Formats: sequence, C-alpha cells, structure tokens
Amino acid sequence: MKLWQKAAAVVAGLAVAAGAVAAASADGPQFGEVHGVPHMDHVFVIMMENHGSSQLLSSSNRDTPFIQSLAKTYGLALDYYGVTHVSLPNYIATISGSNWGSNSDNPDQKTLLDHRNLVDQFEAHGVSWKGYMQSLPSPGYTGSFADYTGTPNGPGNALYVLKHDPFLLFPDVYGNPARAADVVPLHQLTSDLAANHAPDFVWITPNVCNDMHGMSGAACPYSNDAQLQQNGDQFVRQWVTAIMHSRAWTGNSAIFITWDENDFASNTGCCDSPMIANPAVNTSSGSGGDLTTASVYGGGHVPMIVIARHGVRGYSNTTPYNHYSLLRTIEQNWNLGYLQNAGDSNQVHSLRAFLVPQHPQQP
Repeated sequence: MKLWQKAAAVVAGLAVAAGAVAAASADGPQFGEVHGVPHMDHVFVIMMENHGSSQLLSSSNRDTPFIQSLAKTYGLALDYYGVTHVSLPNYIATISGSNWGSNSDNPDQKTLLDHRNLVDQFEAHGVSWKGYMQSLPSPGYTGSFADYTGTPNGPGNALYVLKHDPFLLFPDVYGNPARAADVVPLHQLTSDLAANHAPDFVWITPNVCNDMHGMSGAACPYSNDAQLQQNGDQFVRQWVTAIMHSRAWTGNSAIFITWDENDFASNTGCCDSPMIANPAVNTSSGSGGDLTTASVYGGGHVPMIVIARHGVRGYSNTTPYNHYSLLRTIEQNWNLGYLQNAGDSNQVHSLRAFLVPQHPQQP
C-alpha cells in the first residue's frame, strides 16, 4: 500500500473513532461563518514540528497517548495541512497570511519579510500578545540559534532556533524593542498564568527536543523518533494541563495544537498552498507555465486539535483547512480584518465550527 493510501485509511479510521463526521458549512460573510460562536477570552497556539496525522494519531502508536486522548475528547480537524515545506515558511504564513515565496529555512530571509503581520493587527486593535519560546535566552533575543545554556551556537546543537519563532522574523517586530520584548522565554508563562497576567493571545514554541523536531547533536537526535514523540506528548500534557488549570482559562478560551508540516513524504495541501509550475508546456498561445499541469506544494496532512472551554466535544469534520484557517479564526475573534490568503473565503475556512458550544451534531 502506498503512503497516501495508508494515510487515507488512518484518516477514515479516525473519523469513525471520533464519532459522526460533519463537514462544516462554507464560509459566509466576514465574521459570520458560524453563528453562535462566543468570543474567546484567550487564544493559545502550540506549534509542534514535522509529524503527520497518520503517525501521531494511529491506534498502534504508543508514544502519543495524551495527544490521542485530546483528539478524541475535543475537536479534531481531519483534513488539516501545513501550508508548504519547510518549517520557516509555515511559521511566517501562520501570522501573515503568506509564505512570501519562501521555501527555505534560512534565517537571513528575515530582512526581506517587511510585511504586515498579526502583531500589527493586534497592536492596532488593543489585543495583548506574547510569544513564549522554549530555550530563548532572553526576551527579544535576535540571534538565530541558542543552546540550552543560552549561549549562541550553531544549528547542530541549538535548542532554540529562529526559524521556529515567527515573530522575530519580521523586521517591524525584531527591529522594535518594545515589540521584541513581548517574545519571551517559555518559563515566563508559568509566572504569567499564576499571576493572571496571561495576554489575550499566547503563542508557544517548544525547543527542538520537545517539539518532535530533533537535532543533529546528541541531546535529542533525529534518529530517535519514538523518544521525540514521547517528549512532545509530555510537553503538550504539561502545558495544556497548566493552561486549563489557570485563571486564564475563562469564557470560551481555546487552545489550538498543530504541527507546522508533515515530513517530506507528502506535499499534499489545500487552501492557497503554493502552486509549483511543472516544466513549460506547449499551449495554443505559445510555451509557458500552465496551471493545468502545476502541482500543489503543500505541507502535508497534520493534526489540528482544538480545545475550547465551552466548545465541541468528540467532534471532527472533513473540511479542508490549513494554517491560513488558523489565522482567519484568530482574526475573526477580534475583528481584525484579514491578512493576505486568510481573506480568501472561497478557499480558506475558519475553525469556528470547533468553538460552537455543544455542536448540533454532538450528543
């Protein structure tokens, strides 16, 4: 059986396990895609790395029990994708609505990313935010790599990597000391939750030992994938539990847990993922690229788990989504307007169906 066939079989099995599968309705007018969705007091995003649904949610996988329990208990988007490959363009796409033509992890690209982003929207609308980065040496640290002691290091032994920190890839954030100061080490979230000082929007990036990515050095080698998955499962358990037991867990606050991309076995995608032109073909108008022969260069099938305090339980659907859908959902919550592809209501649907209290398809 080919890889895509195995993945399709797993998705079908998950749909049955999760209960009735319902396709969410197509997007309606702006901010009206799903009626009766309460405002989220706090939005938490946890971005993991480089694993797909067929790996993580398979019943034969014994390394991700907590993640699997969340997928069954709360909301699971069965047809969710990374925008593209590799990591960095997925991160910038998630907070700006485009990968801006990038398919590279080179952090030197940041000088070219002078584009409007979620931070601009938040600050224009009075929405508080912070990016919490595990193993970040200090607030607003602008280096590309850091090891566990906070010492700048090469990529082979770095636990913090800039390519997984979307905020400090945009010049109007890393070049603005006041904004950069809101990108902080993850341990600060413990004190912010305890003091009831969590911002409206919280982004969490684990280090490369806990996000399932791994490294070439000895701390968490790529080759030990079972351990990487176990580390990630424990990380998600730690922070989901901390958030749900904090004073920030109010109203219909929600946690969105996803993975930046699948591995390179799959380029599947949807919802304005980049199109890669195949070699020029002859057409009636001459030679040139032809969309009819182009290929989607998506990031592959990944989980999206939505835990809303008063939202759905045991719910899944087969609507196509990707990271632009997550951005659209965040923007709708605070009436921010839409950035780039997040505004394409024909292709990009929000995740608001997962936020409806006692979804009508649920018991």
